[in-house]
Amino acid sequence: MESCDPYHTYPINTIAKVLDTSTVNGLSTEEAKHRQTIYGFNDITCEQGATWIKVMIHQLTDVMNWTFIALGSASYALHDYITGTMLVFLGILNLYITFTQEYAAETTLAALKSLSSPEAVVVRDGCEKTVPSREIVPGDLIVMKEGDSVAADGRLIYVSNLETDEALLTGESLPVQKDTDALDDRELSVGDRINMVYSSTVVSKGNGKAIVTSTGMSTEVGKVAAKLNESGNSQGDRTKLQKSLNKLYFSLLVLSCMLVVVVLAAARFQVNYDTGMYCLTAALCVLPAGLTTIITVTLVMGGKEMTKQKAVVRQLKCLETLGSVTNIFSDKTGTLTMAKMVVVRFWTPSDGDYHITSNGLEPEGDLYRIKDDDEKMKTQIDKSTVSENIRHLVRCSALCNDSSIRQQISNSSTGDELISEQEWTAHGTPTEVALQVFAHKFNMGKPALNQDGWIQLAEYQFDSTIKRMSTLHLDRNTNQFTLFSKGAVERILPLCDNIKDRETVMENVNKLAAKGLRVIALARRDLRNVISSSSSSNTDVLNEKWSQRFKRDDLECHLEFLGLTGIYDPPRAESRKAVSAAHRAGIMVHMLTGDHHITATAIAKEINILSEKILESGQLNQLVMTGPQFDAMTDEQVDALPRLPLVVARCSPETKVKMIQASKRRQLISAMTGDGVNDSPSLRIADVGIAMGKNGSDVAKQASDIILTDDNFATIIRAIAEGRRLYQNLQSYLVYYYILLIAVALLTMVSLVIRDPTGRSVAPFSTLQMAYYFLAFSPPAGELSTTPASSTLMTDPPRPPNENLFSREIILDTLTYSLIGGIFGLAIHLLILGGFTVDGTECDSIYQPDACRPLYRSRATLFVFFSLTCIVMMVHCRNARHSEWNWKGIKATFKSRLVCGTILFYTICCTTFLYVPAIAKAFRVVGITWEWGVVFGFTFAYIGLGEVYKFIKRRWLAGWLTRVHTPDTLLLS
Repeated sequence: MESCDPYHTYPINTIAKVLDTSTVNGLSTEEAKHRQTIYGFNDITCEQGATWIKVMIHQLTDVMNWTFIALGSASYALHDYITGTMLVFLGILNLYITFTQEYAAETTLAALKSLSSPEAVVVRDGCEKTVPSREIVPGDLIVMKEGDSVAADGRLIYVSNLETDEALLTGESLPVQKDTDALDDRELSVGDRINMVYSSTVVSKGNGKAIVTSTGMSTEVGKVAAKLNESGNSQGDRTKLQKSLNKLYFSLLVLSCMLVVVVLAAARFQVNYDTGMYCLTAALCVLPAGLTTIITVTLVMGGKEMTKQKAVVRQLKCLETLGSVTNIFSDKTGTLTMAKMVVVRFWTPSDGDYHITSNGLEPEGDLYRIKDDDEKMKTQIDKSTVSENIRHLVRCSALCNDSSIRQQISNSSTGDELISEQEWTAHGTPTEVALQVFAHKFNMGKPALNQDGWIQLAEYQFDSTIKRMSTLHLDRNTNQFTLFSKGAVERILPLCDNIKDRETVMENVNKLAAKGLRVIALARRDLRNVISSSSSSNTDVLNEKWSQRFKRDDLECHLEFLGLTGIYDPPRAESRKAVSAAHRAGIMVHMLTGDHHITATAIAKEINILSEKILESGQLNQLVMTGPQFDAMTDEQVDALPRLPLVVARCSPETKVKMIQASKRRQLISAMTGDGVNDSPSLRIADVGIAMGKNGSDVAKQASDIILTDDNFATIIRAIAEGRRLYQNLQSYLVYYYILLIAVALLTMVSLVIRDPTGRSVAPFSTLQMAYYFLAFSPPAGELSTTPASSTLMTDPPRPPNENLFSREIILDTLTYSLIGGIFGLAIHLLILGGFTVDGTECDSIYQPDACRPLYRSRATLFVFFSLTCIVMMVHCRNARHSEWNWKGIKATFKSRLVCGTILFYTICCTTFLYVPAIAKAFRVVGITWEWGVVFGFTFAYIGLGEVYKFIKRRWLAGWLTRVHTPDTLLLS
């Protein structure tokens, strides 16, 4: 292909010729694949994801890894080469494990984010197709609509009120109105090239088509990116939990140093080998190696698990917030319903009420006239004999419409036989697709009407503020101009001049809405008195800028009302169950929809948002509002409401923002769904913004925290359940870890009072023993981080939003269990030693199995006891209040391969380290005999006391420990 850069100076035909493409059919699929081999993917390659070198640098700057090296060096300085080597090895091993885990987590996170990468609509082989944006190639014909992120740089060939936000490139805050005319000045700046669109800019209004001229790093944004050497913001996606743990990490390092000072002070700063090793032991006993990395990995793996549930996590921060969600503000269409809309009823003032059968997208159905609103009294009608008024209504449905349907042939094989099946596919919004299928059933679909001579000259797009859309058409057969309009009943009727009995119209609106149907009003205007027929003979009629010549307010008046269509969008089968599950979990569900309030109420009843309990409360008028009613209220009036409305009909994007702001003032935690570009403000300010993956705009996806790949409300509930499980497991994991650390630290520091004949303190653990604990503590912690959800997970109320990670119950559990562990450890130590003195001296610097036998036996007993304590505490922490030491819990424990492997590992370590002389010498222990009974006795006592403690919590402390945050228990079904 040749190049004709700058493209903005050339006419459309020249661009198409140079790029060897068609302005109608686009590229062929084969040609697009061929060009991809030449131009590569449409990626900004300088935006690097996770690289091993970045992760390695991050790990090398982790103080914890260097702490082990420093302690190992101190051991070398004390001439304990075995301990020093062990600590250096532990540091290197910790570095390797945290590096591999973090790199795997970063890779997984990058993969998750790629799942939310934008898609684009292109015309290939003459048909519109949705493809990943990275597969766009020069010469592609891209189709853009409001809310889309432009996939690549392109030369516009068609626009309809198209405006784009180019602040990313130009810094200009106002949208740029686009045109298709060639420009003369070759030196125009990017912001002045109004016949071009640019990659990563956003369509803020209208729609259009463009021929792709540049992709990837050749685009304007690619050129900018190539000049930048941005370092990734590694803290940008850090969660509140991760940040608080980083602070705690630093605090523990300070505490470690303080404990060393305490040990030195107890020895009057007279340091010998034994005192030095005690200092190392004290320093190690409070350092949680690899804790933050494991937390990160757990969060990322939680995000990966949610992807399997069809919820793509864009921001890890939301995983913590999900567990606190108290209110879900959900769209209706496509989320609570199937978005498989079909026209099943229509009404005209002159012909009355009709029913038409439906079969999905298939444009076939029988037509029946209904008498006296009784569907049993209906008469089948031949569709070819309908009145001209009905034909006007059908024609309006087809032409005031941007959607399309087409038949696609798919081949499948059964054995040796190849079977070809024909299926109908659609492109466009569900409402417009339903109207287009309706028109096709009368053989008056848009393609057929275009072929008969109807030409679209202008489009006045659907606007969420005025809730209507219009198109200007020319009938070549009569050279007459006609405006077709459709929209919300209350927006169309005031513009119509031919309505004689408004009450009858509204009565039929309410009848259709009461059946749960979305009601669309349709109208037309004959413009022969506005636009002369001579204008149609102008050869440039298609190039006339009709939308600029006539403002929509000039044409959208004096309309002729044609009738009403009733569109049925069946609720998803799982929506009612999901709403009920949300109620049981203490979560209120609000439905925000553009439908008529009667339609919205009918659907809300059907899916249990308006439950029987609510209906019987006599508060329906307060719980169902329209958008204008809610918007007209002041903040003070909204705050004075007993509760926020559960259903808001005729809802605008501004209503959603006001609703989220009201929920924040009530200190509720909100999840908001959205799909349009105008939903992005509410998605951003909501605590959890949820975008639709199928029908959502790119802007909405970029503003969201989570993207639903199936647009299903039930997926939101599954995501909340996964968020709760994840947070619950992280809490259990942290409680377990700190119980063991504090218990060991308490024993280590209290043992300063145990002295040898020279008056020096003797540590209850050798430094190697502490190093072993770092390895021993981790496997059960890993088991806790992957524990399945508890049976009460989705029946408990939401977690209070201001609850600290270390809640009352967490702190009480940590102190209680660690105190029991520390006391039991001290009791074992004193029991084996026979008092507060040690017979031998220099028991750490010189291995003396005879003189120091009581100390070595005590260390060996503690070695086994704390190994078993890891398993005991893992089971206790699995459920904060209910027993896990029953038959069901024990079975679940031993079903885990990780637990069984851990027990085997502990068994091998205990027998090897205690009974192999060379290893026992290094650990400063000896084999034990009757002490095994002491170990098991205290272990069973630990289990028993843990069960007693849980019983006390359930019986007397539950109210004090539980901080319930629920929006309105009265209304929860």
